[in-house]
Amino acid sequence: MKSIDLGCIFQVGVGILLSVSETLRGFVNMYHDIVSFPEVFASFVPLLHEIVKENKIPETLRLKMTSIASLINGKIDEHENLRQPLRMRMKKPMPIKQFNPRFEENFVHGKDYDPDRERAQRKKLERQIKQEAKGAARELRKDNYFLQEVKARERAVAEEERADRYKKAMVFLQEQESNFKSGQLGKGRKKRK
Repeated sequence: MKSIDLGCIFQVGVGILLSVSETLRGFVNMYHDIVSFPEVFASFVPLLHEIVKENKIPETLRLKMTSIASLINGKIDEHENLRQPLRMRMKKPMPIKQFNPRFEENFVHGKDYDPDRERAQRKKLERQIKQEAKGAARELRKDNYFLQEVKARERAVAEEERADRYKKAMVFLQEQESNFKSGQLGKGRKKRK
């Protein structure tokens, strides 16, 4: 079995800590303006102090960890100074709408007593539009009935003319038949004298 070189493992660990510290510094610089920065990065400060307390760590790594911890603490202090305490909303309470009836001394049926003139005018125009639509529908129905009556009369006249033509044709055919049978047409029987 090969023996494990502890010095080599230590160098690898120091390299990993250096890359992690640089990555952490990059994240601190990247996310320093988010509102939740103190809550996200505050948990790294005690870890960095624990690493700095180790005796075996090189001085350059110790200085980097200390500078990152002080950077995080500075940003946390900035954020906490900018924060304002929560306050209740200062909105005026809305009164409950009262539906107390108002009685008019000289009430006239059909007159609008709405105090909002614009709303009253809008209601009046809507009513007028509704009445106009009903009137237009009524006129269209009357026109439709009239057109149906005219078409029915024209159909009746056409039917009557067709029946007259049929009757004339039947009369003509019956007359022809009777003439043929009596011998007045064509090769009928000759009359005996």
